[in-house]
Amino acid sequence: MDPLSHLEELRRRCLISLTAFLIAVVGSYFFSSTLLNFLTLPLAPFQEVQLIFQKPYEAFLTHLKAAMLSGALLSSPVLFTQVWLFVAPGLYEKEKRVIFPLVLISVALFLMGACFAYAIVTPWGLRFLLSFQTEKIQPFLGIGPYFSFLTGMILACGILFDFPVFIVGLVKLGVVKTSTLAAARKVVIVFIFISAAVMTPSPDPFSQLLLAVPLLLLFEVSLAVARAFESKDTKP
Repeated sequence: MDPLSHLEELRRRCLISLTAFLIAVVGSYFFSSTLLNFLTLPLAPFQEVQLIFQKPYEAFLTHLKAAMLSGALLSSPVLFTQVWLFVAPGLYEKEKRVIFPLVLISVALFLMGACFAYAIVTPWGLRFLLSFQTEKIQPFLGIGPYFSFLTGMILACGILFDFPVFIVGLVKLGVVKTSTLAAARKVVIVFIFISAAVMTPSPDPFSQLLLAVPLLLLFEVSLAVARAFESKDTKP
């Protein structure tokens, strides 16, 4: 395909993805109250905490953000399909056999990370942060900042949980060897803790530790999986 044909194909794929996203957002908006009730469940154990909004439009924007988050999740299969249909014709068969399963695994790991953030990291992070209240300092959380905090946790955990995919992908494509990664284990551990500290929206070390420890386990698992792929590829 010539460059203009590539641009036209890219425009068509983007329009399909954008249309699916907008349809999912509009449909999700009618259930935004239910979505917000679900997203505020991590605050349920803290009965003394009240969610408030200080700006007239803040509650509306939060409903819209919840619908956009739901729309992004619901339309993600369409997005990944369009990306794959655009990229696949330019790949070799070996690359297709590697990249397509990695994409599916990365989506699954992202969802696992999002669930981990919602069910474990966020509640424990809130428990730690709200423990500093006193008789004169009571928590009245704004709905906007709380939603930003929660979505930041979900995105950070989802992205960081995809870290093993990059390791296996690099090994499978022959970019790096598992022996090199194993030798650089101390550097990887430092990188994981720094990444958890940078990407976690909560400043408390407890939430960062809750995220870093599973990442360390995922790194060891991905290293073992990569070794299996590496040994399989080296067999005659």
